[in-house]
Amino acid sequence: MKKTIQLLVGLGIALGALYYTLSNVSGKDLLASFKTVEWVYLIPSILIIISTYILRVYRWQILLLPMQNIKKSALFGPVMVGFMGNVLPGRAGEFIRAYLLKQRSSISFSGAFATIVVERLFDLIMMLLMFIWLFAFRADVFSPTTQAMGLSVQDLAVKFGQAGAGLILALIVFIYLLVWKKQALMKIIIWIEARLPEKWSERLQYWVDEFSIGLSVIRNPKALVKISVYTFLIWTTITLTFYPLYWAYDLQNKSMDSLILVTVMVGIFITILPTPAFLGSTNAAILISLHNIMGEDELKAVSFGMIAWALGFFVMVVGGIYYLFRDHLSFGKLVEAEEILEQTDNPDKLDRPL
Repeated sequence: MKKTIQLLVGLGIALGALYYTLSNVSGKDLLASFKTVEWVYLIPSILIIISTYILRVYRWQILLLPMQNIKKSALFGPVMVGFMGNVLPGRAGEFIRAYLLKQRSSISFSGAFATIVVERLFDLIMMLLMFIWLFAFRADVFSPTTQAMGLSVQDLAVKFGQAGAGLILALIVFIYLLVWKKQALMKIIIWIEARLPEKWSERLQYWVDEFSIGLSVIRNPKALVKISVYTFLIWTTITLTFYPLYWAYDLQNKSMDSLILVTVMVGIFITILPTPAFLGSTNAAILISLHNIMGEDELKAVSFGMIAWALGFFVMVVGGIYYLFRDHLSFGKLVEAEEILEQTDNPDKLDRPL
């Protein structure tokens, strides 16, 4: 029931965002716009998208090294199937990815999930740096007069930046305490446990212990440098994914500023509007970036957003389905396992056939 409600809410948000995106263009004009696209430019865009997943595998391997040295070839399946799992609500793909790794290694579910938390921390830091760069050198793109969905784009961006900075600070403090000041943190945990039901107290204790193992890579400066480099490369490729489409649509502004703006806005919208497979939120972010802010033709911006989302979805689903069949997995059973993982006190006791 909970998952059904989450899915319906996510689909409702997606439909609302799509309605906003498509409200000023006709279906006939949109279909006609697809015929004017230089389709040859979609090939490099797809290749760049694929490269982002390859880089994610390389980064994840480094994060997992303190627990087990896993071959990169063994990580592609969990990564691709996990990202495909994001068609489900609640970022279910992150749970599925950790669960698949647990099934194929000696790494605990909680340890694997901790490395994914570190990934998201580095991703958030990188996105915030791009956001700061725009404010420092192209503050005009966030003009207070620019409106989107009845809100000021500047207010939306500033509030997101503040919330992102607060979350980064909280995660850094938590990780620091867990890795270097665990005894002090445990005193706080014990104080919290005493005020929780026994079920939640056991779960909290277990997750803290396992997270500390998954975060052990933080102690290795060389590993942190490598993770930082891969994070930079990942976000560079994410940004460059849009560049071939600029030529496919022959946009007026093909600058790096515009590319960074689109990337940051997509990051903001898929965070505040968590829709299945990022449908709607991606489209609205691209429309606002290209049309409302950069002044590109609205029909082009809408069509661009549709193609950009479709390419990402195509690579994600094709890659996920390929590894489902290659590894003889059942997506239905993975969804069931993910639901049980959210409810169990000890996720590492879960051992279900795939």
